[in-house]
Amino acid sequence: MKKTIIFLILTVIISCHKYQERKKMISPKTASGATAKQDIPEQDTISEKEIICDSVYQNKNYKIVLRHFSWEKSYEENDKNTVFIFSKKIHGKYQELFRDSIESHTGDYEFRDFNGDNIKDILIQNISDVRSNWTYYLYLVDLKNDRLTKVKNFNQIKNPNYLSKYNLIDSQVISGRNWTSFYQIKKDTVFDFGYVIYDGEDENGKTVDFNKEYDKTLLKVLKNKNYK
Repeated sequence: MKKTIIFLILTVIISCHKYQERKKMISPKTASGATAKQDIPEQDTISEKEIICDSVYQNKNYKIVLRHFSWEKSYEENDKNTVFIFSKKIHGKYQELFRDSIESHTGDYEFRDFNGDNIKDILIQNISDVRSNWTYYLYLVDLKNDRLTKVKNFNQIKNPNYLSKYNLIDSQVISGRNWTSFYQIKKDTVFDFGYVIYDGEDENGKTVDFNKEYDKTLLKVLKNKNYK
């Protein structure tokens, strides 16, 4: 009886120890004020891309990791196949600052300023449609506080292009009839001004002067009460 009790106690201790190890393995370390998301259940990584960002953000010791879990391409908003991790080396070890679960068909990334603060932000490719229009996730970089801010609905903009002179974004969408729209980032959300400029022939077969219509629409945006 005594041996049985000792065996049960040891079993409980071992089980608790295993749970703590598992919890450490799946719970990301986060710095103060950091954001962590774990929408993707734990599973095997089929590819991992590590990007050391020293040439982009000098003396900041940032690193990006893209962990890919599936080769299947999905176009559903809630489907995810990749974990994006943003880390900083502190006292010789990388500490996770931000994590997001995303859908990325190619795993491509870019560094471009999209809010006019002259700091390059992080774009991670989202999807590519049948006409090769690309969308991206956008993360604004705050160097002072070592933080990322994910811009909501940015991945709804196809082929985004930042117009630094006006602090605006336009999109050049390839379609049955190519079109362009204007957007602006307001805090952590994209605002759509609601204007669409079409290229090519209109419904009456008349060829549209795209450059003229673009300039005319841009002027409307600059006068819009929501522009700032």
